[in-house]
Amino acid sequence: MAGIIETTCGFLIMLGLFTRPAAFIASGEMAVAYFYIHTRLMGVAPLVNMGERATMFCFAFLYIATRGAGIWSADSASSKR
Repeated sequence: MAGIIETTCGFLIMLGLFTRPAAFIASGEMAVAYFYIHTRLMGVAPLVNMGERATMFCFAFLYIATRGAGIWSADSASSKR
């Protein structure tokens, strides 16, 4: 299931289509990956349990979800019509 979410949301974010919902879903998926996988291994600290990439992607996707896609995205082109 994670592979489907990562592939679909990554493709949508790359195109700039439905960017905010796709980035929000991807952010949630990364948070689940961190708390479900990494904290069970070796504790809560990201550098100790090797979850730094999951937390970095979680916050990066959350930033994209709050800021939007930008002026050259498919979302921006469709809203100008």
